[in-house]
Amino acid sequence: MYCKNDFAARADWCVMSPEEANHAPEVSVDGSLDISAKAGETVQLNGEAIDPDGDALSYKWWQYQEAGTYDNVVSIEKANTSDAEITIPEDVQPGQTIHLILEVTDNGSPELKKFARVIVTIA
Repeated sequence: MYCKNDFAARADWCVMSPEEANHAPEVSVDGSLDISAKAGETVQLNGEAIDPDGDALSYKWWQYQEAGTYDNVVSIEKANTSDAEITIPEDVQPGQTIHLILEVTDNGSPELKKFARVIVTIA
């Protein structure tokens, strides 16, 4: 659905004025996108987004397990807000990585998403 909506928005840009067409939100993460953490440590995830059209935004933090080397699921507190946190599990091993994605969706038409990735490397 993401690609389809992105394509539809781009088509709109060809036939609509900039004010009429929807534009994707701009997403960023405060601080470094590469974090070092130890087992048991709490990591704060602070995201930000603005929408050029003034659309309402929804936030979702999720673990991109396929990209990381830590095989288990990490619990994300306040995952549906711009500012979330995780506690690094006790069974992690030094050098493993946990990849976390901030997904921001606007409520424009078509609905558009943008992403940011944070990589936590276990120290």
